[in-house]
Amino acid sequence: MKDIGLLTSVGIRNNLRSKVIVAVLIVVVLICAISLVLAFCLLAIAPAMKLEVLDRHTLEMYLSVTIYGACLIGLGINMNVFAQTIMREKSRGNITALLATPLETSHIWVGKSLSVFLPGLIMGEVLGLISLLVVNYIYFVPRIGFLINPWMVISSFVAVPLIYLSISLLVNIIGLAGKPATANVIVQVFLPVFASLMINLGVRHVLDAASWIFTVANLGLSVIIVIIAVLLRPRLTRERIILSI
Repeated sequence: MKDIGLLTSVGIRNNLRSKVIVAVLIVVVLICAISLVLAFCLLAIAPAMKLEVLDRHTLEMYLSVTIYGACLIGLGINMNVFAQTIMREKSRGNITALLATPLETSHIWVGKSLSVFLPGLIMGEVLGLISLLVVNYIYFVPRIGFLINPWMVISSFVAVPLIYLSISLLVNIIGLAGKPATANVIVQVFLPVFASLMINLGVRHVLDAASWIFTVANLGLSVIIVIIAVLLRPRLTRERIILSI
């Protein structure tokens, strides 16, 4: 565990070394998150609040999708930006140098995965929490009080991070044992496809975004991705990593 912690901390420092990249990342994340929250507030929540009889469950659903989307953007864009870490480290010989140490390949894998995941986790959780508080105090608190339910909290603050933790483990094992370009394609495609799918399912009432079904669907996806990563684990050998460089 000490090795994993050291690799993670070093990886985070390396990823965040460029102030320009970090600044651009934060700006892009904020623009996307604010645009999403404003769109849901103006197009869904505000019209629903004008009704004489408020439908609390509908409002919970809209709020849940808003928070969920904010968390997804924070984690997803961070992953898209830093998914190429393995590609850069392979080309620079960093991975070869690590393989020459007594470190286990599994520790390198987990450490690199966490170093990409953790900054996004912080951004996603902060954006989700801010969205929850701002939307509540602007729209709901003056009329019906603070709006929240456990399923929207679990879906946004637990399930979304678990999905992206599993994605990080998957793409890093592919990047280490195979072609980093393949892992990068998976990451770049996953965010827009997954975000549009889940948000549309929630908005169109196919999956109730404020219900346990939505939560279970997200947790189930993370389990499936982890299982795929575990099945690929035997490919993570020093010989295969060296041959893929």
